[in-house]
Amino acid sequence: MLDLYALKMERGLHYEGIVTTRNADGTPNAAPMGIICKGPEQVVLRLHEGSHTISNVKRDKKFYVNLSRDPLLFTYSLIGGPSDLEFAEEDHGFSIKNADVSFFGEVRHEKEIVKENDVMGENITIMFHSQVSDIKQEKKESEPLSRAICGVLEALVNLSRVKRVPQEKKMEYAERLKEISRVVNHVGGPRHIQAMELIEKEFEIRIKG
Repeated sequence: MLDLYALKMERGLHYEGIVTTRNADGTPNAAPMGIICKGPEQVVLRLHEGSHTISNVKRDKKFYVNLSRDPLLFTYSLIGGPSDLEFAEEDHGFSIKNADVSFFGEVRHEKEIVKENDVMGENITIMFHSQVSDIKQEKKESEPLSRAICGVLEALVNLSRVKRVPQEKKMEYAERLKEISRVVNHVGGPRHIQAMELIEKEFEIRIKG
C-alpha cells in the first residue's frame, strides 16, 4: 500500500509542497508551504492566521498536498492568476493536475501557538494534525530538491511576509532577495530563472505598498 514512507518522506522532517483548498465560494485556492511528516499516514500543517488557506482548513477540515519540484508551480501558487495552475476536482476539494504526487489530508485535531516576540509582532500559528489518504503518484522517480528550487522557495517566503514587517526588515528582505537571485541565476535552469524574475517584479510592488 502506498504511504508517505513509500514516497521517501521521513518522520519529523519538513517538506515543501503546495496545499490546495476550497474557498467559501467553491473556487480552488493554492499556496506553497511546509508540511511535516509525522508518520506513514500523518502530516502536520503549520499555518499562520490571516491566510485564505487557514480559513479554508478551519472551515472544512480538509486539504490536498501537492508535491513537485517545478519552480513555476510554487511561484504561481502564490502570485499567479486563475489560469496559471490546472486544478483537478477531487472528492474532497482540488489537487494540482501536473504535480508529481498529491494526497488528501483530513484534520483530526488543532493546536494554537501564540508567539508575541516574532518579527511580525504577535503571530498566531495553528498546527493542524491530519490523517493522510488517497495518495496519487504521477511521477514514480523523484529527485531531491535542488539548490535553485530551495532559493525560489526562500524568496517566496520573504515575498509572502514583506508587507507585514517593519521597514528595517523590508530592507533586509530586499538584500536577501538579491543574493538568492544571484545564486538561482547561477545554478538554476530556465524555469528557476523565470520564477525569480516573477518574484522580483512582485517584490518591487509589495515593498512599496
